[in-house]
Order: sequence, then structure tokens, then C-alpha cells
Amino acid sequence: MSPKLNQTIIYDTTIREGSQCPGISLSVSDKLRIAQELDNAGVSFIEGGMPETNPKEDEFYRKIADYPFKNACFVPFGATSRAGVQAKKDPLLCALAETPFKTVCVYGKCDVFTVENVLRISREENIFIIMDTVTFLSDSGKEIIFDCEGFFSGWMRDRDYTIQCIFAALRHGADTIVLCDTTGVADPVTVSEIIGEVRTMINGVKPRAKIGVHMHNDCGMADANTIAAALGGADLVNTTLFGLGERCGNANFFTVVPNLQVRYGRRCIPDESMRSITALSYKMAGLLNIKARPDWPFVGRNAFSHKAGTHINAVLKAPESFEVIDPSEVGGERRLLVSEISGRSGMQDAAGRICGEELTPELNELILNTLKQREFEGYQYESAEASLELLVKKLTGEYRPAFKLNSYKVITLDEKAGSPYSASAIVDLTVDGVSEITAGNGIGPVDALDCAFRRAMAHFYPATLSISLEDYKVRVIDSGEGTASKVRVFIEFTGGGKRFGTVGLSGDIIQASWAALVDAYEYWIMKQNDRSGGTE
Repeated sequence: MSPKLNQTIIYDTTIREGSQCPGISLSVSDKLRIAQELDNAGVSFIEGGMPETNPKEDEFYRKIADYPFKNACFVPFGATSRAGVQAKKDPLLCALAETPFKTVCVYGKCDVFTVENVLRISREENIFIIMDTVTFLSDSGKEIIFDCEGFFSGWMRDRDYTIQCIFAALRHGADTIVLCDTTGVADPVTVSEIIGEVRTMINGVKPRAKIGVHMHNDCGMADANTIAAALGGADLVNTTLFGLGERCGNANFFTVVPNLQVRYGRRCIPDESMRSITALSYKMAGLLNIKARPDWPFVGRNAFSHKAGTHINAVLKAPESFEVIDPSEVGGERRLLVSEISGRSGMQDAAGRICGEELTPELNELILNTLKQREFEGYQYESAEASLELLVKKLTGEYRPAFKLNSYKVITLDEKAGSPYSASAIVDLTVDGVSEITAGNGIGPVDALDCAFRRAMAHFYPATLSISLEDYKVRVIDSGEGTASKVRVFIEFTGGGKRFGTVGLSGDIIQASWAALVDAYEYWIMKQNDRSGGTE
């Protein structure tokens, strides 16, 4: 794939490199789903692991071979032949050559230190291995991406030898060379300078060859180095979802791509994919079983959140005063957090957005004073926008309850009985005069209560099944009271590609949890009714 003017090719290696991250274990179905989502997002290249290395990879390659890619080119990964073994007789290289994919990636040592101290072979033998490997794959009809392992550290130690390794790969069939910062030693200034030098050298050997980069984050600069490389002339950049990778990880797809495309005008993925990249991050965090961090650039919940009153006032007048881009460009939302320090302008804006109209000064004052009092009691609404919206609607008279709670009961089970559950719950509620009593089991009382409540609500409001509980936090408010202390429960849900939070407060942790759960389901039902014009 030839890069178009002002384009940066995204080569994602989550399936291979991300699998090396401690704590990450991807099943075959996980890998297939990642490939599908990246393909749908318009990523150009998706890298897999080494074929014929273990049963999981064998099954993955059997299944990925039949996947109808729409945008991406799938790339199997491998290494140069072993010392003393001809490339055509190396079983892993033979497996790579026999894959049904037109492009393959193979890495070779380009740092004289690792050649002499890890491979423990001569410089000349390593050059021969690179030439033999690339020639074999080229003769097999493959387009070759050559990963220059240890490039940046090798450049610092013996620049001339590193260049010899690159030229050996290019002259024998490599179409793209990827400069790897294997130990994360590079910095943005050095990267920009080196990219320019390498580009000039390559133009004298193979003018149409492409340059890529693969950055590690050991010094915390993988994202910055990747962006600097792209702006400095690299055609292709490696990323992983959330920067997952060995040790400290790699360049983060969700940081690199918005920076390059939205800030610097380098086309990476289709515009429609960029506008839904925040929703993609939530989906991928769930798939990878990692917690979505609110402080992630661009896609985190706090990326466009403003709390201080002076900041809110400024953003309402001129968003650029505190936002580097428009949130809609990445599918994000501006959040003006309401708290005791947000001031009247923040409260008025929040109430206006919730109610859809400007409220009277008296109502604004009532809402602000109520909020201050509740925060004094221990509530916190800055991350519980769903509970805040319900509170405002109650104060303005717009609140309409979705159900009536008659009673609920939670029972702790005997753990010695061998049941996988430790609690059960019974919920009795009424909707439009129709009563429903349901029970549920769970891992703990809150899980059991959520299970029973969800079952009851689903009979009347099926849409409640489409949200999922993502985070549950408990905080003791006044620890000096011991076991009589109040607790604040914060619960975060996802639904429809969005996240929303609710809060409950009580001296009883079950009651506080129940209040947060009720707010979540009432909020979701209210939103579905708003979208459907008043019906579920």
C-alpha cells in the first residue's frame, strides 16, 4: 500500500505485541474480534503472531484466513532464520512463506551489541542471515516488511553497521523497513533527525521503499516519538490498543491516531471512524478486560471535563480556551462537572442542558443550594451525571418515576454449601399497576440485588438489559464513626457506546448501592423514552 499525500499508514500490532503485555491473555475469539474491529475502523495493517508456534496460533491462523477484510491487510509475523540454518530449511520461515497472506513482517537484529552478545555470531554472518531470509520470502512471492530490531540503540552504538543491515534487507526484497526503538531509548528530537537521515539514505538505494517506526515506552515517550516520526517523514507507524505491549508498552493507538489526524492533519483512518473512536475505546477496554482510565487523552471520560467555576465560565464563552480539539471530532462529550466549586454559571448551564431550557433564577438558586447541601452530606456528583440529571428533574418537577418499589430483601448464603453464589435477593416492584416479584443470586449482596432488579425491570423495560455495570466503588465518608459511618457508593455503567455514573449515600452499604442502582436504571429508561418520543 502506497501512502497518499498527507497520509500516515497505521500498522496495529495489538494481536501480537499486545499479547506480550503482563496480565493480558487473548483467546482466539478475542484476536478475531480485535482484527474485526480494527478492520471496521479502517486501519491499514493488522499484525498477527508467529504461525506454527502453538495450538492457539494455529487455530487463529486457520480462522483469520477466511475473514473477509474490508480495509486492512493482515500481516503474519516472524523472525530471520536461525544461525547456521538456511532460510529455506527454517520451519518457521517456511510456515510464514506458506500463509495465504501477501504481506509478511520479519524482524532481524540491527544492533551490533545484540548480534555479538545475544546471537553470538559475527557481524558478517548476521548480514548474511538478513539477506538469505529476505531473499527466500521475496522468492516466495511475499511483500516484506522488515523490522529493524534494536535500530535506535544500534544507531547510537554503531551507526554504519545498522545502516548495513537496512541496506541488506532493502537490496534483497524488503519493501518497507521499520525502525524499532526496542528498548525505548529514543526521544522526539533524535527521532525526527534520524528519520530524515534514513530517508535520504534509502532514497539512494530504493526510492520507493517505505519507512515505519515501532516505539517502546520504557522512558514514557513512545507516543511522542511515534508522532514525531510521522511528522518527520515516516510513512507507517506501529500502534497497539491502549499502548499494550511488553514491559512498559508501546505507542497507544488512541493517543497517536487522534493527534496525527485531528491535530496535525495526517489522515490515518476514515473520518467517520475518528468520530466514533471514543466508543471503540470503551468496546476494546471491555474486550481486553482492562479498566477504562478517565485520564486517557481524547477518549477518557475526563478528557473534556471541566470542574472549576472559572474554567467552566471560560469554556462556555470560548471552548478553545481549555480544549485542544472539539470533543465531537473523536466522539467525545464536553462535561461541565457540577460541584460546590463549579459556580453559578456551571450550575445554570448543567440545569439548562438537562431541562432543555433556561430556568428561572429561583429554580437555579434552589438547585445550586440543594447541590451544596447534598455535597456537604457526602454526595458527589461530578462523575455521577445520571444521578445529577434525576435530581435536577425532581427539583424542577419534570421527574416521572419509572416504577414503584414495594420491598427488597437480601439474604447472605452459607459459603460452605458449595454454591458459586454468596447472596440472593428478592425485589418486589410495580409498574403501571402491574406487580412483579423476582429473585436473583450473585457474588455478594449488591450483585444479587442487581440481578433480581434487572430481571424485574426487563419484564417492563427490555432496554435495561442493554446496559452493563462497569465499575463499583465504595467510600467511607466519616470514618471516625466506625461501623456507623456513612458510605458513598459510585457505580459506572455503559450502554450505547456511552458511560454514565450514579451515586448513592447511606449508613447502610446495601441501601446506598440500591439507590445508585435505581438511579442507573431510571436514567436509562428515561433516555430511551426521550429517544422514542415517550414509549419504551
